[in-house]
Amino acid sequence: MNHDVEERLRDVLQRHADDAPAGLAMLAAVETESTRRRRRRLVVASTAAAILVAAVPFTRARDATPSAVSAPPQTQQTLVDSTVPATVTFPFTPPTSDGYSDPTVWRAAGLPTLRQQLDGGDGAMATLTVSPTRPQLPPGTTATSGPATVRGHAGTLIDWTWDDVNAGPQRSLVWQEDASTWVELRTEPRAVAPDRLLAYAEALRADPLAAPAPFTFTLMPAGYTVDNITPGVVTFCPPGVPAGHAFTDKIAVMLDAVEAGSPPSGTAVRVGSRSGSLVKTAEATTLQVRLDNGRSLVIQSGGAATLSDADLFRFAAGITPTSAAEPGRG
Repeated sequence: MNHDVEERLRDVLQRHADDAPAGLAMLAAVETESTRRRRRRLVVASTAAAILVAAVPFTRARDATPSAVSAPPQTQQTLVDSTVPATVTFPFTPPTSDGYSDPTVWRAAGLPTLRQQLDGGDGAMATLTVSPTRPQLPPGTTATSGPATVRGHAGTLIDWTWDDVNAGPQRSLVWQEDASTWVELRTEPRAVAPDRLLAYAEALRADPLAAPAPFTFTLMPAGYTVDNITPGVVTFCPPGVPAGHAFTDKIAVMLDAVEAGSPPSGTAVRVGSRSGSLVKTAEATTLQVRLDNGRSLVIQSGGAATLSDADLFRFAAGITPTSAAEPGRG
C-alpha cells in the first residue's frame, strides 16, 4: 500500500530546520582522528594534540560565522559505482483520454508504482503497484473480499478500513497478471465504485511506461539498495534494512528551494567545487549543497544509514538533478 514518502521527508526536514545546532561535529571528528594517528608516533605530541582538540570547539563556537571545512582524505572504500537506474519503468500504460491526469511513475518500497488522477471530476487518485507476490494489506486493517474477473484473470475485490486511523473506507482490486506479476489497484482518498475500478484495469495496455529519475548518481554506498524513486526523493537502504515507504534508517536525496541570499546553517563545507553546510543532530545528519537557479541538494541520513563525512561529500559531489526533479517545500 502506498504512502507518500516525499511528504514525510519534507516534513522532517522542516521540523529540524530551526533547531539544528551550529555544529562542529565533523571538524571535531577529523581532529580526533588526526590525534589518534599522532599517538602512534610520539606520546608527547599526542598529549599536546589532544589538549588542542579539546579546546578548539569551545574557541570556535564563539565565532559568528563557521569556518569552511574541506572534505578529509578518503581512507576506506565504502562507495561504489552507481547502479541507480536513469529511468523508472512501469509495465503498463494507463488510459490517456480526456479527464485523466498525466501518470507519474515511481519506485515505491522497491516496487514499480504508477499514480494517476481518474476522470470523473471527484479528485480520486488511482495507485497501481506491481509485485512478484500477492500484495498484502497493511497491519491493523479489517477487510472483506469477493471474487472478480480482471483482464481475463481471476482477481479479488477487497473492501478494507484502517483499525487505528480515522480514514474512510478503502477499496482495492488485486489480480495476478502472469506467473510473476501481481497487480494492486487502489484509489484514494476514497473508494470508488467497483465497476469504475474494473473499467480502469481493463483500459491498461501491456506496454511499459518509463519516466526519468530525478537524479543521476556517479557513486552510491556499497551494499545499499534503492527502494524509493519519486519526482522529489530517492532513498537508499543499508544492508539489513528492508525496503519500505518510510525513510527511517536510510539515506534520502532531495532537491530543495533556497531563499536568495540566505546564509547556510551548520558548519560550512566544500563539496567538490560547490559550497554547502553540514548539520548534525541526534536523529540525523543533513548535508545541503548549493546549486544554480536557487536550488540546493539535500542529503539526509540517520539511524542505520551512516557515512563518514568524507564519503558523504564524495557521494554528494556525484549527484546531478535532472529535469524531472521536483523541489520540496522546506
